[in-house]
Amino acid sequence: MSQTKLRIMAEIAIFSAIAIIFDRFTLFTMPQGGSVSLVMLPILILALRHGLVTGIISGVIVGTIQLFYGGYFLNLFQVFLDYALSYAGIGLAGICASVLRQQKDLAKASLTILAASLVGGTVRFLGNFLAGIIFYGDYAPAGTPVWLYSLQYNISYILPSTAIACALLILLYKVRPSFFHP
Repeated sequence: MSQTKLRIMAEIAIFSAIAIIFDRFTLFTMPQGGSVSLVMLPILILALRHGLVTGIISGVIVGTIQLFYGGYFLNLFQVFLDYALSYAGIGLAGICASVLRQQKDLAKASLTILAASLVGGTVRFLGNFLAGIIFYGDYAPAGTPVWLYSLQYNISYILPSTAIACALLILLYKVRPSFFHP
């Protein structure tokens, strides 16, 4: 095994562990129950440093660990949406990794990081949104359409989590752009 592959595997393990720890320290809890944390940040970092596959692998690891440490299991499709798709989806930000490596300008790099964060946050949202519609409709208040309830619930914590992770990534890039060019 090459040194590069070994280093990437070590980074996946370390950053996935950091993501789990970040998830345990919630920044704040939304009124409907979703919590805002930095769980997305390490997955996004890996995706932007090493690309799509590394980001997805880290997301799958984090989602799997989330399931076993306090996750909710109804059936395999719900687990796929709530854990596999939503966390692996964050790793899809890796589609922007090669573009970020080519950036020399902070403004263009910031836009690339924003795009990557939006890709990851959107796919995470879609997985949880669909799970909310399909499996958690009973929690919607009387008279509220299930899709609207799922939208409000999930956007209330995923949007701030995505925005905070994006802002921190841009700050990290501003301070140390070489960090994103392994």
